[in-house]
Amino acid sequence: MFTEPEIISSSDLSTRAYVKVYIDGERHRFYNGKELGIKCNPNRANSIAERAKALNYLLYQLKKKLEKGWLPNQEPSPSSQPTKAIISSGQAFGDLISEIEQESISDDYKRDLRNLNGHFIDYLNSKGLAKLPLEGITPEQIEGFLKRFNSSATNYMSRRRTLSALFFRVKGKKLVEINPTQETKRLKEVHHLNVPFRKAQMKQVLDYVKERHANVYMCSLLMYGCLLRPHEEIRFLVRGSFDEGITKISLGGDQNKGKKIRSVFVPDYVREELLKHNILSLREDMNIFTQSIDAFNKSYFNTAWTRIKADLLKQDMITENHTLYSFRHSAAVNMYLKTRDPFKVQRALGHSSLLVTLVYLRSLGLVIDSSLDDLPELPI
Repeated sequence: MFTEPEIISSSDLSTRAYVKVYIDGERHRFYNGKELGIKCNPNRANSIAERAKALNYLLYQLKKKLEKGWLPNQEPSPSSQPTKAIISSGQAFGDLISEIEQESISDDYKRDLRNLNGHFIDYLNSKGLAKLPLEGITPEQIEGFLKRFNSSATNYMSRRRTLSALFFRVKGKKLVEINPTQETKRLKEVHHLNVPFRKAQMKQVLDYVKERHANVYMCSLLMYGCLLRPHEEIRFLVRGSFDEGITKISLGGDQNKGKKIRSVFVPDYVREELLKHNILSLREDMNIFTQSIDAFNKSYFNTAWTRIKADLLKQDMITENHTLYSFRHSAAVNMYLKTRDPFKVQRALGHSSLLVTLVYLRSLGLVIDSSLDDLPELPI
C-alpha cells in the first residue's frame, strides 16, 4: 500500500526539493530519478519553473511504477543492469519517417502522421529537447507543442490523437515505457451530426447531379445503392470488379478500407446506369470512369462535388452539412429503417465491427432499436 506521492519544495533553489510517499507505512524521499531508472534531477534546475516541471515528471514516473507493483530496492541499481543504448528523442522520431511509409495504412493517414512528425521534430529542435532521451520529454512539454493547434478543440484533439499514435509506435519499439501524450490536456470537441438526404430531397439532388456531371452521378448511385466509399473503393473500380452479369461487386483486401475481401450486390437501378456507360465493352483491367488502366486522382470526386454543391446551396436544395458522403449516410439510414438489423448494415457498410456501425448510425441521428414504447414507465 502506498499514499499519494507529494511534492515537497520551496521558492528557494538552494533548498533541496523532493517527492515524498509512504509505502507500507514507511516514508520514502526521491530527490532524483536514479532509483526509478530515469534521468531526472530537479535540484539541478536553473529556475523554479524548470524545477517544478522536473518534480512533476518525477512524481508522475514514481506513481506509474508504484501502480505497476514496483517497490524501492526491489530492482537492481542501473549500474548493475546491462547497459542499453539511449536513443535521443530527435533520433527516435526521425527514424519513424521511413517506417511510416512502409505501413499498410491509408495515404491520408500516412500524410497526417508524416506532417505532424515533422512538426514535432522541429519543436524538439527549437526547444533544445531533441538530444534528450525520450523519458526526458514531459507531458507539460508535449502540451506546449499541442498549444500550436488549439485554434479549435477539434483541431487540437485531432493533432493530439495523431501525436499519440506516433508515441505508440515509439513505445512499441521499447524506447519508452509509457505514452506521455495520454497525460496531456483534453479539450471538449463539438460533434456535428452527419446529415443524410430526405427521400424527396434525394431524388431532387440526384436528378440535378445527373444533368451536371455523369461521373459524380455514377459515384453517387454506387455510394447509395452499394454503400461503397468514393475515394478508396469507387474511384478504383474496374470491369473486373464486377461479375459477368454486373450483379455483384467483389473487392480484394487491397481495394477497400477494411482490408478484407468484400462483396456487395448491385441494385437494378445501378446496373442499368453502368450498362449505359458501356461497362460490358471494357477490358477487365479498365477503370469504369476513365475507361483506361488509370484511375482519377484522389481529389477528383471531391472537387467535382464542391462545384455542384455550390449551385445546390444557392437553390436551397441542400444544407451546408450535406456532403458527398450524404449518399452513403442516406443508404445506411434507409437500410436500417427497412431491416432493423444492424448486422446487415454492418456487412453492407464494410465495417470491422458492430460497434463501429452503431456509432455510425447514431452519428446520423438514429435512435437504435428504441422507441417511446420501449421507455420505462413509472410504477403505479
